[in-house]
Amino acid sequence: MNRLIAGMLIMAAALAIGSSFEYPSVTAQSTDFQLTVRNITERQPLSPPIVIVHESNAVLLPSTAGRLDGLEEFAESGAHATLMESLSRRSGVKTVSRFGGTISPQQQFTLLRVSAEPGDHISVMGSLECTNDGIAMGTLIVPEDAGRAFGSGVVWDAGTEENDESRANVRCLGGEGFSDGGPADTEVRIHRHPGIAVIGDLGEVFGWDRTVLQIVIDERGSQPVRSFEVGATIENKTNGQPITPPVVVAHDKNVDILNYTRPRELAGIAALSEIGDGAELMDTLASRPGVVSVTQWRTGGPIEPEDSFSGNVRAFVGNKITVLGMFACTNDGYIVASAEVEGSSLRVSSTPSQAMVFDSGAENNDETTDTVPCLGGASAGLSEGPGENQRSEHPGITGVGDLQTPIHGWNPDNTAILSLHNSVEVPPEPEPVETPEPTREPTPEPTPTPEIPETGGTAPANNWVLVAILTGVAVALTGATLMRRGRPRKVNSNEPTER
Repeated sequence: MNRLIAGMLIMAAALAIGSSFEYPSVTAQSTDFQLTVRNITERQPLSPPIVIVHESNAVLLPSTAGRLDGLEEFAESGAHATLMESLSRRSGVKTVSRFGGTISPQQQFTLLRVSAEPGDHISVMGSLECTNDGIAMGTLIVPEDAGRAFGSGVVWDAGTEENDESRANVRCLGGEGFSDGGPADTEVRIHRHPGIAVIGDLGEVFGWDRTVLQIVIDERGSQPVRSFEVGATIENKTNGQPITPPVVVAHDKNVDILNYTRPRELAGIAALSEIGDGAELMDTLASRPGVVSVTQWRTGGPIEPEDSFSGNVRAFVGNKITVLGMFACTNDGYIVASAEVEGSSLRVSSTPSQAMVFDSGAENNDETTDTVPCLGGASAGLSEGPGENQRSEHPGITGVGDLQTPIHGWNPDNTAILSLHNSVEVPPEPEPVETPEPTREPTPEPTPTPEIPETGGTAPANNWVLVAILTGVAVALTGATLMRRGRPRKVNSNEPTER
């Protein structure tokens, strides 16, 4: 019995030891990366950027600049010391460092050592020198395999100075670069910068198109990578579902850019899925971590069934290209197709991707003329109520309204196909043509009707009698002529009888 108990104890100990080896505790390890930031604007110098390694829940930009010491002077002059100290004290921030110099337009700098763990966010923040108080900021996410990661940056208005775009207040034009410090300066909320309005001394060349930075982390010592134009083609495989001009997004393959459940969680998805308007969605996606570039193809109209369209999008090898467009013969259905950029900038390849169809949940699927854009309803795209209020795979056309299932329906293997390839030549947009004002000829004065002299009260009656006599004579002469020719006039019984 003692031997049996001893044996059982030994076996239990062995199992316990085996369990400890099978489920080891995993501690995240920091990795030293190199961080490359590229200024992709044409004429906007970027002040030496601040680099923040932080957790996903850290708030770097508060609602107003007054809630973060140093943010106002950083936005207006690029001064960084106070802001770096303030950021380092914020909850969730791990480290704060800084590049050594200004990054000129179309140039890039590499910071050789940035330490971060898988799941960390790395944000880059710089001041745009050809604005009054514009802040460029972008974020990427360190992947679980601690490999290469990508992101981009958009522009925020600190709300601390009026955007007068004047030589006196804009640094790159020799201005002072700070506001008057009045009490109203810090009461305006931080918001997306509206861009250069050309109301002062800054011209259109100082503007930008949504993103202004590209951000890449890579193994230390590796050659910094560059983005390039990738060609993409979307083929409409349906029988009767036009696809609205698609929104095309290049992003880190490890990041789900459409991570939402309810429509309100992704600003702009309702407008895209209901009327094909992608403007708000592009602004939302451009500021999401891991996004590299966002554009909407100018297709000149919907991509019709059994037709295709090819365009370009700026991306890196290893990025994913995701295409979104509304199925115009639905209430709020849209397609999503994603493919990874493979090969090289000289020879792009990919595996074709079949599009999935989603219901945004922003509008009920009534399928009526009044609510479906392709049927031309006056109220199409105007949501009534919350809809289903939850994203789901689209159930398809059910025929409950004016849409016809055989025409407007689809199956999972017959939606749209996305394929990637080398860039294509895109024709330039036509210049707007001014319609000349039509030459207005003077309207001639009407010829006056000669007055008939009054001959007494019986004159009108006598005129009608004369007309009747002349008409009778003409009819008689015509009949006699036809009889002489032997071809009497054939009367068509279908002609209406004159009265």
